[in-house]
Amino acid sequence: SPNFRYRESELGIMSARVLSLFAMMGSARAVVSTIGQVRQVSFEAYDQMGEALDADSRDVTVTNDGDCFVYTSESIHGNANLSIDDWRIWKTCGVFEGQTLTHTLVSNPAQPANVDYYFAQASGDASAACFYETKGSKDVILATGGTFQKLSNNVVGASRAYAHCDISKTGDVVVFEQKDINGTYRIYRRPTEGGPAVIIGPKTEKAGWPRTSSDGDRTVFMSEQKIYDQTLTTRSSGSSWDEAWVHEHSTGDTAQITSLAGKMCNRTYVYELLVADFGADNLTEQGLTDPSKLGNAGSTCQFYAAKGVIGGAGTIDLGDNGASISGDGRFVVFGTNYDVATIRGTYEAKSAVSARNAFIFDSSLGLTWQITAEGVAGSAEYAKQIEAFCCPAAPSSKKRGACSRKNEMRGLCCWQRPCGHPMVAQQISTDGKSIVLWGDGFPSANRTNYDYDVFHYHIPTSVMTGVTTTMNKDWKESYADISARGDVVAWTSAYDFAKKESIKQTNQIFASKLALGCSLNSEALNYLPSPDVETCCEFEAQAQSMVGDTCHEVRLKFHGQADEMLASIPFGRGVGFCSRYADAVRDDVACSLAIPSGHIDVTTESCASWGAGGIEVDVRFRSSDHAEAWSAQLIAQIKDPSSRIWSGYITKTMRAHASQESASGGGLADSPVTYTAKSCAPDCGGGCKPATTPQRASRSLLFSALPACPPGCQPK
Repeated sequence: SPNFRYRESELGIMSARVLSLFAMMGSARAVVSTIGQVRQVSFEAYDQMGEALDADSRDVTVTNDGDCFVYTSESIHGNANLSIDDWRIWKTCGVFEGQTLTHTLVSNPAQPANVDYYFAQASGDASAACFYETKGSKDVILATGGTFQKLSNNVVGASRAYAHCDISKTGDVVVFEQKDINGTYRIYRRPTEGGPAVIIGPKTEKAGWPRTSSDGDRTVFMSEQKIYDQTLTTRSSGSSWDEAWVHEHSTGDTAQITSLAGKMCNRTYVYELLVADFGADNLTEQGLTDPSKLGNAGSTCQFYAAKGVIGGAGTIDLGDNGASISGDGRFVVFGTNYDVATIRGTYEAKSAVSARNAFIFDSSLGLTWQITAEGVAGSAEYAKQIEAFCCPAAPSSKKRGACSRKNEMRGLCCWQRPCGHPMVAQQISTDGKSIVLWGDGFPSANRTNYDYDVFHYHIPTSVMTGVTTTMNKDWKESYADISARGDVVAWTSAYDFAKKESIKQTNQIFASKLALGCSLNSEALNYLPSPDVETCCEFEAQAQSMVGDTCHEVRLKFHGQADEMLASIPFGRGVGFCSRYADAVRDDVACSLAIPSGHIDVTTESCASWGAGGIEVDVRFRSSDHAEAWSAQLIAQIKDPSSRIWSGYITKTMRAHASQESASGGGLADSPVTYTAKSCAPDCGGGCKPATTPQRASRSLLFSALPACPPGCQPK
């Protein structure tokens, strides 16, 4: 399926390193499994008689190193001065093997009566945190060094704050949402050390869900858009949806990075589809006399999206769960059932977008990828998956033999309308290489509808790994977060992985420490013979090869519209696009061959013509000992659609043989890869000499000045 490979089907292979058990649920047997070192983070509270108290925990944030967790809890951790009835913010450290367990109160010990704290976000070392105060003043609180500030005190004339805030990993910047003097929710930014809070993204629409980069320079947020179109709704308030925007503090610019307008569910159009499918008279006979009889038509739009008649259902925007942003601000991850992907892998079939799926926007290359998948829209296989996943737990009135003709016409029967949740919400790691998301894995046969599990997605290799599997909708894992390197994930759990029992009424925080590593090269710094998540090999200083007499060069061609990619890069950062693309190719090739990237030089001599002639680069191996072998390995991988090169972040979009692409249903066919062996010494011309280290052209599609020396050369 597109962009990922599920690991949950490999239970036999994983059995040596997973926790598994079988629990009877009526006549059904549920399999619980995990990967990594799973530990409990929050704990139940007990009275003086040893009786368990109703103390829940939820909404966890993981620190940079993954050793500490900040979360909301009713627990008192033995502090008799605290009330079990209040929600407060705790930090727990040392839950993994070889560590010392500690619990530290983050929120105010003098918490007012009948005031609760929720939705904490913490800096990378948890020295600063922000959270939401319910009841009371309903404010956002900033906690630093034992002091507690109400942020709205710094916003003149503002009304009450709302729930969402974020703090930079450096701890220097806090962003939060709050009503302005006109009663409209806006995004504010201020230094944690003090100073005025300023509105970012000067727009009049409602804004929410701020999330900021490591240094607080880039902040992603949602902003409401409205349209008055009676083909969509007859409500006087019109239709509204939330788009994603990014504000860059250093430039003062704000850029919209999604475009949902015109893609929302259109009930007038889907009614026309119903007329074409069933006839106007038959619809009238069932009381479906006009589009208004479809309500908002959301379910019918999902039905037609699953059939592949419309690109996406267009009913779930970005406003309810927001987005997350990588530490450097390059990647933004979000969920929607609008069809917003701009590219996919050559061997990846087009996925349906009927339910909420995860997408990632790359501000460096101007690409948007769909990283979860439902199935091939309109295919017989996907139709079978929908029925197998949705019908067992569906109401009897929606099952075969009982679903009414009217419901069947509207696409509401259990075998028609997708019911699952490929993802509900997500977080991206600070290093921008990993994503944690939670959902029910729809439409996988190894998952259960409404049983939310935790998944880990590795961006450089496009691999999805199931971290938890509980197979019971009452044993959900949700509200997950991830460490800076992506090796620790934590979540709110309705299942106790230690006691192996349900804690539906007293949720707690659990975490898994994942073994991320490379098994393909024993000389790699991160070598592991059997990692939980296979990653790219890492080498010390990425040492570069000495140049031999002969270099071996492979020319690669790629799908993608360079001019459209360039136009999607925000903040005028198009200059250097070709070099960034070359870097991405270099990293993918190095990852697929498990060698240091310093052995590879990727040149973009045709960069200026990419807009018209297509994207192509030359991959040159610069080792006198291994260049020929590496070239042969790369070509062999290109010929094998199941090889690692075809799961690389950008190399999965390479053009392939016409016969291969036709069989896969991929993109446009093109000539096969070309390979040459030639002298390593380039023709540098006057004033330049062969470079002693790899040199890349810095030309961009903005036709910036050519480098002073040709690729592979440097000034004398």
